[in-house]
Amino acid sequence: MAAIGDSYSAGIGAGDRLGTIVEALDAESDWACSRYDHAYPYLIHTDDRLGDPAARTFQFKSCSGAVIADVIKDQIPSISSNQQVILLSAGGNDAELSNILNQCIFQWAVLSSSQVIVAKLAALADSNYAWAKDFDWDSLGLGCDGQLARTRDLIAGDAFSNSLDAVISAAKAKLGSDGMVYYTGYAKFFAEDLSAACDSVSWSTWIYKLYNIFQGVQKLTRDHRKTMNDLVDAVNSQISAAVQRAGAQVKFVDYDSYVGDFNGRFCENGVDESTTESNTRSGLMFYELDTWDLLGRNPWKRSQDNPLEGTFEGSVNQFAQITLLMDPDAKLSDQDFVSDASTDSIVASKMALVEDMSVSGLEIPNILPDGYGRVFHPQILLHAFIADLVIYEMVNKNEQDHGFPAIPEKLSFDSCPYYPSTGSNSSNGGDGQQIAVASYINPLADPDAWNRLIGYSKAKMPILIANVVNGPDSAIDPSWTDVIERASASGKTVLGYVRTGYLGVSQQKFLTRLGSSDLADWTAQIEEDVDMWYKLYGNSIGGIFFDEGWPECGDNNQYVDLYKHINDYTKRAHPGALTILNPGSPMASCFEDTMDTLLTFELDYTAYTNSYTPNDWTPKDPRKLWHIVYNVPESAIDEVAKLAKERGAGFLQLTNDLLPNPYDNLPSDSYMTSTMNAVDGGSPLNAKASSWASGSNAETVSGLSVLKSDYSSAKLSWNPASSTLGYYVYSGDIVIASVPSSMTAITIGGLQPGTSYIFKVSAVGGGGNVGSSSNTVTVDTESLPGGQTVANYQSSPGEGSTTIQADILVPYAFIRLYIWDSVGCEFDTDPGWSVNFEIDEYVCTKYMVEGTTLYKYSGTLPEGSTAPPWSWSVVGSISLDITDYTYKWILPLGTATIDTSKFVVQAQGYNPLTNIFDPLPNDYDCKGSSMCTTPDFLKWCDKAVNTIQRDDDAYYTSNGSTLTGNCWGDQTRSCGVFIQGDDCSISGNDLWNDYQNIRKIGGCKKCGSYHRDDGCLVTINYVYQCDNHG
Repeated sequence: MAAIGDSYSAGIGAGDRLGTIVEALDAESDWACSRYDHAYPYLIHTDDRLGDPAARTFQFKSCSGAVIADVIKDQIPSISSNQQVILLSAGGNDAELSNILNQCIFQWAVLSSSQVIVAKLAALADSNYAWAKDFDWDSLGLGCDGQLARTRDLIAGDAFSNSLDAVISAAKAKLGSDGMVYYTGYAKFFAEDLSAACDSVSWSTWIYKLYNIFQGVQKLTRDHRKTMNDLVDAVNSQISAAVQRAGAQVKFVDYDSYVGDFNGRFCENGVDESTTESNTRSGLMFYELDTWDLLGRNPWKRSQDNPLEGTFEGSVNQFAQITLLMDPDAKLSDQDFVSDASTDSIVASKMALVEDMSVSGLEIPNILPDGYGRVFHPQILLHAFIADLVIYEMVNKNEQDHGFPAIPEKLSFDSCPYYPSTGSNSSNGGDGQQIAVASYINPLADPDAWNRLIGYSKAKMPILIANVVNGPDSAIDPSWTDVIERASASGKTVLGYVRTGYLGVSQQKFLTRLGSSDLADWTAQIEEDVDMWYKLYGNSIGGIFFDEGWPECGDNNQYVDLYKHINDYTKRAHPGALTILNPGSPMASCFEDTMDTLLTFELDYTAYTNSYTPNDWTPKDPRKLWHIVYNVPESAIDEVAKLAKERGAGFLQLTNDLLPNPYDNLPSDSYMTSTMNAVDGGSPLNAKASSWASGSNAETVSGLSVLKSDYSSAKLSWNPASSTLGYYVYSGDIVIASVPSSMTAITIGGLQPGTSYIFKVSAVGGGGNVGSSSNTVTVDTESLPGGQTVANYQSSPGEGSTTIQADILVPYAFIRLYIWDSVGCEFDTDPGWSVNFEIDEYVCTKYMVEGTTLYKYSGTLPEGSTAPPWSWSVVGSISLDITDYTYKWILPLGTATIDTSKFVVQAQGYNPLTNIFDPLPNDYDCKGSSMCTTPDFLKWCDKAVNTIQRDDDAYYTSNGSTLTGNCWGDQTRSCGVFIQGDDCSISGNDLWNDYQNIRKIGGCKKCGSYHRDDGCLVTINYVYQCDNHG
């Protein structure tokens, strides 16, 4: 399969950008072409309905800014022959979409004809405008009406029609005998009812100092909106006609009507388009300037990465650069919204061109906020629509090719359309609005926060969530035991946090702790964590909060049915358990009965008030929905609570905390009191487990076997049994997992190394009747080498980079890598984070890796405190490869910065906390006299060790027969380097080497000691009245 075409196909702005900035010089790269991971071709490629993506070749060649000639010349020749599917989108840039947006919508650069001449001459004379010689300067003076007329003529001309024929012909030449080209069209931008409400709206980019040198501010008038819509229809008509001429191997995919059916256009009835702070817009299918994406990224941010010439982002910034050339004092209309930490002014941004001449001419200065780089392009929602339509066409063709009737075209909408306001839906029964709190606050770090949470009214704040290590861990934490038990005793329902990893089917392809993506293995881990919460904290746990919920129903409701199964397992195993599922985004109505409550919004105040996206269904009870809104000012609490009630959310959490973790602090008491005053209070929903379906008894399970096992897990498999609704897996006589009938293999984790287990499986039949047990199997888990969970660790330092690797033999919640430089920290002068190797002994770490991010310690010791803060600054990304048990970190950090041979591997969660040090710091300490801070002390120490008698004879002794070592100083104050212990002796060479190790391995900058294997001690310390031996 291949995808070719323009920015609509590349998916500009939809999700995460593919590739990296280092690819910018490669004009065909993912980065240079602005390809995104939620573009419809990428969604089609990764759609489970088409099978395993790994089993096919996908060539993503679509490129932002491409015209049809580029597709023919650059993209089609680069794809393989014998394609089964080619996805094509082209023609919008040939119709000069960016020029229309410039003249009629945003006015990035709109000049009079005389000003065009001046601007062109000035740009051609300025080396910062290397692109000027190839720029279409004439278009700048056309005005909106002139540009619309020019585009109309282009679309109607023979050249446009011929180019469509040419690109289709070239694409067909790459098809296999049964291949298909799916040519996707475009959608009209503006609502077809042409409401007068938008007539006075202007989205002009600039506030000009001299209005008379530019054309007037452009408005979204009905005439212009209608003309722009008509031009889209004209392009689609031309494409449709070309497809008809091309024959049966090409299909036109027209999604425009669906955008209208679901009110996804600009200027829909009832939408206030006049302000960037409008909160009346939802369901919009195109990006507008102030659209926040699903990850909460700010469209007003102006990033430091410059767009490339020839791309859509590049073209809009070229326009802006022209405006600043003509009017350096021009200001953005919404300047106050722009987030630009790296640039003091627009003029400075204009001049921040690339210094590397190899890049000059390829990059355009990033003058405008990032949101402009994707305006009027499809949002993720529309890309999903297009993907579904194309897949429908594929499936329909396949059905008809095999003699089956055609499938009626009917596109469902499992998301969040805009519906004009018809009043509040807050009258749907259920108890009053309440507060639930994702209380991920460490009880040791902020005990007062937990005291307040426990003390607040249970009627208004009935639910708290406990999260130890992204789950329960495998051992009781006394601090969490305290707050969980006290909260439960106060009448609150405390839910345990369990990660579901989007069932491993999201774009991130999350794996279980054992490294599996299999649905059965995710089910086993989820149920293991559920049971562990109750095992560790008993009846003080009142239910489970299931995070990272996958929001799609799945084929034949596969995913929603699995969540229902997990919910039923939880409620059957732990009667009375309350359950919450959190996708953090809108969900389809199929999820309504999966769990007691669904968390369907988890973004900030701006997104909630400006770009809220609702479900497309109304629950029977508002307590079914929970909204979390962060970065909410205290003054806006009443506003947000009212909005949440109007939007049918029975549960609410508000905080003024921010990303990256808005849950690690509790707002002030006044803030929390205001929040509670804004809700009525009530009681949570808590349904019972659903009943097993009726039916016959299940057959006995046969063929149970152990496929493999290791230190802490075993993979089991069995033969399917007839009349089965599900299976129970037992360890001994205790149920440890439950899976649906479709699953007949599972990996059981949480086993102890060096232990024997007996497993069996029973099928569940009609009415929940459990059938006879299968044969039993025995698993003997492997013993850990030397009892260590981390083994085979080593560092390979280089001057500019370092490779560190270690075998992690059992699963953990967190694996961290630290680089340390000394035993002990000088917190006042050279602080670091301490990692203990003994109760009162620690190494001083300066760098940390968590996941794939490298951090540098940035904390400072607060005045009067003895506890340095956990404070780290991001340095950048690192490379992490995990193969079987082996973790390999490649750090952009080497010996030119710090001695990277000294590291700690820290493993935490679900197995005992482990800190592995290399080299072992136990042999060193950096203690000594308080006089070790004497000026010139280090210089004296170096002089002392460099003037000893250097040979291999054991010349220095502690028994008084010879010198114990050497010293140097100013006759009164000095540094000594010597051997200590009972009847100890050492050669000058060994004494010198041990001194070096105290400095380099121990990291002791002044005084310190080395504990030798022979029981003796080599010491560096302050001494009095040295005779300066040498």
